[in-house]
Amino acid sequence: MSDTPLSVAHVASEMTPLIKIGGLADVVGALAAEQARRGHRVTVALPAYQAVSLPAGWSSRALDSRPVPWGMGRELARFALASGPDPRLRVLLVDHAGDRSFFDRPGIYDDPRSGEGYPDNAERFLFFCRAALEGLKLLKERFDVLHGHDHQAAWTMCFVRTHELHTPTFKDLATVFTIHNLGYQGIYDPWVLGLAGLGGELFYPASPFEYWGRVNYMKVGLVFADLLSTVSPRYAQEIQTGGEFGAGLEGVLARRAGDLRGILNGIDDAYWDPAADPYLAHRYGPDRMEGKELNRRALIKECGFPSAPEMPLVGMVSRLAEQKGFDLIEQGADALLALGARYVVLGSGEARYQDLFRRLMAAHPDRVHYRSGFDERFAHLIEAGCDLFLMPSRYEPCGLNQMYSLRYGTPPIVRAVGGLADTVQEFDPLTGAGNGFVFQRFDAEEMLAAVRRGLATCRQPGLCARLRRNGMGQDFSWRRSVDRYDALYGEARERVAAGRIATLESVRATI
Repeated sequence: MSDTPLSVAHVASEMTPLIKIGGLADVVGALAAEQARRGHRVTVALPAYQAVSLPAGWSSRALDSRPVPWGMGRELARFALASGPDPRLRVLLVDHAGDRSFFDRPGIYDDPRSGEGYPDNAERFLFFCRAALEGLKLLKERFDVLHGHDHQAAWTMCFVRTHELHTPTFKDLATVFTIHNLGYQGIYDPWVLGLAGLGGELFYPASPFEYWGRVNYMKVGLVFADLLSTVSPRYAQEIQTGGEFGAGLEGVLARRAGDLRGILNGIDDAYWDPAADPYLAHRYGPDRMEGKELNRRALIKECGFPSAPEMPLVGMVSRLAEQKGFDLIEQGADALLALGARYVVLGSGEARYQDLFRRLMAAHPDRVHYRSGFDERFAHLIEAGCDLFLMPSRYEPCGLNQMYSLRYGTPPIVRAVGGLADTVQEFDPLTGAGNGFVFQRFDAEEMLAAVRRGLATCRQPGLCARLRRNGMGQDFSWRRSVDRYDALYGEARERVAAGRIATLESVRATI
């Protein structure tokens, strides 16, 4: 833990409790909140999306508008500062006052009408990065650490070492860039360099900005940040080893291997707590598990399943994407249904997988329940009411749902990748060690074998109780993770104090 409170600025494209699409929002919101509880002064720069909603107890005030350098001209940005019950945590809302209103539109990354990414996302998030730094300057404070999250925030790592190098607000600033999911990199045509205020002479093969003839935002963050982190130790190793996990950036990451740290995400264990969960009608804990069975019955009723015959419940709460292993579900659907279990699925995403679950529910309404979209209450009920939780990911940087499941006494079935491998260990019925069920290869038969082991254990009350206690007794809170971030920030600040910062010239020489 840092002995001295720091002033930390996060730059991220989503954050709970203000706006959420996926796990990135949970991570940024919980990390920032825990840092504030420790005494750090934390500011999170966030796009002022149309859908941003301030929770109860939060308020905001408008700040001055400011023109933002944009290519050969300028675009106007508007700012507001929001704060909640903890005065050490603030959110800088960054808006675009230009004609195209980059953020005052429905959807976050995608246009809800088409389901596709907005065609001007390259401009939207480049502007966000440039404007976020202008907004931080408006606060007239000095910051110790700038922490960028994923490719939407990557350009801030470059701008503070180029255009803003001599700005007093960022003097002696240390930078950290976190990879939450390397599968989403922000790859666009090279004209974006002009909007970033950089000359075409900087675009050439293997330059800091070039990636197969285009500009890669993720790469920009990777090469300019003082230190890098990703969201689990296993994933930090995987992304350096080849194309399956490195997604084309494994060479860049291998060159920065000494600067990359794998820090396992935590969960908000006050919010995800079966003993105090406001979404549950029946609360429970490791020493009073009766409530779990009552939640199980409530879930069966809500899904419209018959009460007899008795069958184990297997849950999934996920973005419906190829990354999450739904190919294996598609391949093994008939075999899964033959195992004598029921399946409850919550999520939205690719039409192919939504159609798959709609077909399965229509054909087997007594065995499959699918709910599209995201429903926070129903997600908590799935975690509490299911007997097992399935995560057959092709790759998984960290994963949060397996940690929620362990806390709720719902043993996870996972593929041994990324953070899933770091958090779930195969249960051994002979020794009683382990907290879930693990398979190695991305293969439907291996997944089915793991599901069978899980169902067999569920049907043996003594073994099932031991397995549940193992998971519920683990600590996956942000308290441990923030210790690691404090150490990372300290290391980055030491580098800056020693004059070891990335500049345009040094980056061009080493990449």
